[in-house]
Amino acid sequence: MAEIAQLPIAHLVSPESVNLHCENLIDMLERHHARGAREPLTFLDRENNPTVRSYKDLLEGARMVATYLKNRGLKQNDKVVVLLLTSEDFLNAFFGTILAGGVPVAASPPMTFGDIGKYLANLSHILKNSEARFMITFPRIRKVIGNVLAGDNQLRELILSKDIVPETPKEPGFPSIDPESPAFIQYTSGSTGMPKGAMLSHRALLSNCHGISRGIDLHPQDTGVSWLPLFHDMGLIGGVLTAMYAGAHLVAMLPEAFLMDPVLWLKNITRYRGSVAVAPNFAYHLCASRVSEADLAELDLSNLKVALNGAEPVDLRTLHLFEEKFTRCGLRDTVPFPVYGMAENCLAATFPELGKRYEVEPTDRVALESEFVARPARAGDPFPFQAVSVGAPLCGQQVAIKQNGGFAREDEVGEILVKSPSLMSGYYRNPEETAKVIRDGWLHTGDLGFIRRGRLFITGRAKEMIIKRGRNYYPYDIERAASSVDGVRKGCVAAFAVPSQTTGTEDLVIVVETRETDEARRRAMVQNVSAEVLSAVGIKPDRIELVPPRTIPKTSSGKLQRLMCRQRFLEDNLVKGLPERWLAPVKTLLGSFIGNQRFRMRARTP
Repeated sequence: MAEIAQLPIAHLVSPESVNLHCENLIDMLERHHARGAREPLTFLDRENNPTVRSYKDLLEGARMVATYLKNRGLKQNDKVVVLLLTSEDFLNAFFGTILAGGVPVAASPPMTFGDIGKYLANLSHILKNSEARFMITFPRIRKVIGNVLAGDNQLRELILSKDIVPETPKEPGFPSIDPESPAFIQYTSGSTGMPKGAMLSHRALLSNCHGISRGIDLHPQDTGVSWLPLFHDMGLIGGVLTAMYAGAHLVAMLPEAFLMDPVLWLKNITRYRGSVAVAPNFAYHLCASRVSEADLAELDLSNLKVALNGAEPVDLRTLHLFEEKFTRCGLRDTVPFPVYGMAENCLAATFPELGKRYEVEPTDRVALESEFVARPARAGDPFPFQAVSVGAPLCGQQVAIKQNGGFAREDEVGEILVKSPSLMSGYYRNPEETAKVIRDGWLHTGDLGFIRRGRLFITGRAKEMIIKRGRNYYPYDIERAASSVDGVRKGCVAAFAVPSQTTGTEDLVIVVETRETDEARRRAMVQNVSAEVLSAVGIKPDRIELVPPRTIPKTSSGKLQRLMCRQRFLEDNLVKGLPERWLAPVKTLLGSFIGNQRFRMRARTP
């Protein structure tokens, strides 16, 4: 990585420019096919059997879907919702929509028993907001989304992927593709509200793929192994599209296969000599906590050069646990790779330096939370804030810290701003929200952090800060401490503040999911959570709520929806039953995906 320029203020500028080797996504496929590039994809089925796909296969699939859509009246810039599982069908629909002149909108299937009402509301919002004319999906989902399809939207035709077959085109040829035109609309996870549609141009998307490729030195001989769903930006952009851009190969597992057996991911990395892995923090924790001695004896991770960890806060304990478990399998300490990005910047914004161990800065928590200054922790500090570096801007990008209306200085905590060739064109049909987040060419992320020695450190999210007696606490630290208590479901804790009726300040509320039903054990769990949070963070919770599994709302990608959880708490509507008329079709659908009790046993979080 070239030397990053740091100005006197907290402002990092990548010295590398972006030089793209293709004009748009279809041009990328055609160029690789023309030069006889290595096959880009191996899809693994439920039995882990491989199917290899070439660029010729992808182009033929795209032409088939494009012709099918055009024959049914698709016009330039018509939106097409792609609601499919991780499969060749998804990519055929995605690239086919683009080739036909349309704009794909990736949507997630309902893959959990979580808040189906929220899922259907989000899908209804996406259909209406995107003005989608077509949806491509699969037969089993029709019962689940039937009411949504009949709602207030412009949907003209529901197309089942199994019905798309080669046809003779009514009109020859396909429209040209402007690099500045939308490649697709990527809806945000909705972790702080209703999903917003980020319009990503071909140039922006390819610029991000270029930056990622440069950041991890991705080459045609590299092989990535991913279980991430293609409707998720990390799976689609960070997995498939970046591998294709670099001419590398990707092995794509089914997400449900990973949930059934997380270690299967590592076994496939071993089997295919994977050099690149990418996943959220929880996936690395699952692998480390579920692996057996017999599994460890079978694994060889010596070919891994990088395991990107992003999309949610990076937990230092998870990094340590993953290293401790898999060092004996050949994992090098330079492989864990904490990264930072957001949907509004396509995906990635900052990477650490390749080939070096991740950096950790123990930071004075009191100064961080009271003064918004990152000072090194004192020797013997009982609960320092362990700040993990997410590196420096990718090529062509800039990162700065804003505080009190201007740029901050090094070690001052403020809002993280990003300026980049990968920025979205805006939120689709939402100019008000666009104007809030993009000002003077800078994306205002809403995340908080600081810069030290040319590296970015994330501390939290502004909207979710908990203010208590003049100090600003980060909910993730509180949740992480609570999650360490026996009986608490890992990753299923939400911390937030509510107005106090007696103290004039805010009360700290922690919602904890547990399967424990014994009252004595539940009382002990509340005491243990309170003690652990006090010990780790220095604050005593005012209220701890124990709730059943799957009570805390999450996005389709698994992110906590703290603000929604807080709202339900205030409305005394935290634990609510879901009507069987909603659950029945979803249970049927999920049962067809999962198909056996083994999933229900192994996919549980302790």
